[in-house]
Amino acid sequence: MEIDVKRIAELAYLNISEDEEDDIVEELQDIVSMISDLPEYNESEFFSGEMPLRDDKEFPSGISREDLLSNAPRVSNGCFAVPRTVND
Repeated sequence: MEIDVKRIAELAYLNISEDEEDDIVEELQDIVSMISDLPEYNESEFFSGEMPLRDDKEFPSGISREDLLSNAPRVSNGCFAVPRTVND
């Protein structure tokens, strides 16, 4: 499996050196290998029907929206603005 460490680092805003790149590729390949060795399971053995969902509850923080957004690097239409991570 080919792992594009440079692209992953770019998406995660990480700066890695050429020396670190080979070590990271090895570690990621080991992780993928371990995951692929896990046994497959039948979901019906674990879930015997619908999963109960929790009720959404609002917990007021006492901090105003303006105070929260004042710490954001970028704001758009009164919300946090984050970089796009999914391409069309």
